[in-house]
Amino acid sequence: MEERRLDADELRLLSRLFAYPEEIPAAADVSQIGAEWGEDLGHSTLQVLQAEYVRLFINALPEVPCPPYGSVYLEGTLMGESTVRLRNLYARYGCQTEEMADHIAVELEFLALLAALNPDGPVREDYQFVLDHLHRWTPAFLAKVEENDRLGFYRAASRYAQKILGAAS
Repeated sequence: MEERRLDADELRLLSRLFAYPEEIPAAADVSQIGAEWGEDLGHSTLQVLQAEYVRLFINALPEVPCPPYGSVYLEGTLMGESTVRLRNLYARYGCQTEEMADHIAVELEFLALLAALNPDGPVREDYQFVLDHLHRWTPAFLAKVEENDRLGFYRAASRYAQKILGAAS
């Protein structure tokens, strides 16, 4: 049975949602994920969202509640073997990133690139490798996001990610 190929635009949307917010998310993105968020926060909306992003994914005490890196869930460490494999795969396509290769936003962006390419040959195998990698760790990550998000925005993003990624199971 042929597996459904994920839509590159949906994957790019997910990548934007799980990247550090440099600007307020577009209304279309917020609507797409079904988030009811941000209307009452006024001019501080971006700062509130950035603070929640930092708390969830970068820096919180006693520990970061939702590390956005696959190797944390798969190998119990940052920059594990799976991270190196992804970095090497990206390099074969001429892609590089300052963020670790197994950051949720980076993986989703790369998967979107592969989804937009011809699905035959090595691209198909690489697409399946990245999708399988995401399926192995994102359920635990997304559950942590749902459990720990205080604003509701990342909870909505998590639920949308579960829907999209689950459609390719």
